[in-house]
Amino acid sequence: MENTNTFSVGDIVTLKSHPLFNKKIKKIACFPAHVPPLMLIKEVIFELKDKKQIFSNEIDKAQIADLVKYHCVFFNTNKSVFEVKTIYHSLLESYKELKYYKESDESKKVFSDKKLIVEVLNYKNVFDYLYGDVVQFKTKKLEQRKSYESTFEKIPGNTYQTPDFILSGIKNEPQIDLYYKNGDKKRIISSQLYKVMWFNHFQQKFSEEYLPKEFFVKGLEIN
Repeated sequence: MENTNTFSVGDIVTLKSHPLFNKKIKKIACFPAHVPPLMLIKEVIFELKDKKQIFSNEIDKAQIADLVKYHCVFFNTNKSVFEVKTIYHSLLESYKELKYYKESDESKKVFSDKKLIVEVLNYKNVFDYLYGDVVQFKTKKLEQRKSYESTFEKIPGNTYQTPDFILSGIKNEPQIDLYYKNGDKKRIISSQLYKVMWFNHFQQKFSEEYLPKEFFVKGLEIN
């Protein structure tokens, strides 16, 4: 097993169980609260092969962990806060394979909304910081475009859709503790963090948080 990473800081991922990975393009037919969030990679962490137990001691060839894991960030809409979860590489998939349902008014044919994936792929990940600018979390459109079967579309659930944010600060991320003593790479982090502000409806206050600059895009319209 090689100690290499597939995903980078700012990449959009989700659990492999996401219903939009289904080969058939269709509306989501499960409770909205059961659909995992789209997340952004905040940090890549490499484990040392001789220090990490990858396979079970009890069952032969049964993998129980990876040499690569990630700190993944998503927006908890119900609490209006960012959440960070650590997840192994083998449990994640890129958003590029998501298949969005869309129905044409003329032909009533169902097809994959490739334009959305292409649009997100073309996001300009790095832009010049300007205090007071309005920016968006990279997953906003992807979360907004999910379509549910009529049975589930009115059932409340966490959409993970973010508000727009205001740039309110910036700082460099110290590039320390990036390598093990033997020279192997230990972790990958962003070089710079943007502080963003939003209205936290749950706590009825204005919240702020520093996050990697790779998480945000600007100048987008939400349809």
